[in-house]
Amino acid sequence: MRNKIIGIGEVVWDCLPNGRKLGGAPLNFAYFALQCGADSYAVSAVGNDELGRETLEAIAKSGVDLSYIQVNELPTSRVLVTVDAEGIPQYEILKDVAWDAIRCSSAETDLMKDASAVCWGSLAQRSALSRESVLSMVKAAPGSCLKVFDINIRQHYYDRETIEASLEYADVLKLNEDELPVVCSLFGITGSSVLEQMDELIRRFSLKYVVYTCGSACSEVYGAEGLLSHIDTPQVKVADTVGAGDSFTAVFISSLLGGRTLAQAHELAVKVSAFVCTKEGAINPIPESLLAEL
Repeated sequence: MRNKIIGIGEVVWDCLPNGRKLGGAPLNFAYFALQCGADSYAVSAVGNDELGRETLEAIAKSGVDLSYIQVNELPTSRVLVTVDAEGIPQYEILKDVAWDAIRCSSAETDLMKDASAVCWGSLAQRSALSRESVLSMVKAAPGSCLKVFDINIRQHYYDRETIEASLEYADVLKLNEDELPVVCSLFGITGSSVLEQMDELIRRFSLKYVVYTCGSACSEVYGAEGLLSHIDTPQVKVADTVGAGDSFTAVFISSLLGGRTLAQAHELAVKVSAFVCTKEGAINPIPESLLAEL
């Protein structure tokens, strides 16, 4: 039986220096889960406008199921992206867009009832309506579902209450080297090393794993036993890093659900995210040589 993997949250057009690319963490996650062989769904919203129609066409071409992409009267989301010399993006996320009004109906809660994994972040919870909807969907997932909080802190769109509510449901937390100090500050995590900070987070929120990415340096996976896996980041020619973290999460979770060991899942996630860094934008097909390993 194929795993059923769901991403909830924002769908956006990343407006890069070289043009627009379809993206948004939950859609990127769903796309790469699909590439890994899962039945994959994205739950989000687009506007009833020309860009919204273009979005639906682009999602359909990607292969991700369109059934849970809602349409409302707010504009379709755009994100203004600038990229530095090392390919690291900076985002200006426009406000009052369609995914700020995601709704949770019986269709969405029914979708969750047999989910193998669900992934969500903090950005899509910046409005009260979407926050309530996202958490309602997460609550509807079964106890067997692997619940993944890919925190995705952007600009000022986060607060302790929102992050804490999501952490209470999460089995897996994913964050990067910029987000860890923010989380530690919000929750009074006082460990003097990353290992101690991870231990406090895991104990406080009863997490199964914390996935910690450190850009061009390394990535690590922590559990109750401590550091479980460390891999140096491959050195590649970076076009941009948009979507690299989302592909990492999707491949890691899909591989675990597919029966890979944690070390194997981590290695595959690193390989795919390194490939994504060599391409512009997030949604690019995984090459056959890598697909054969998944």
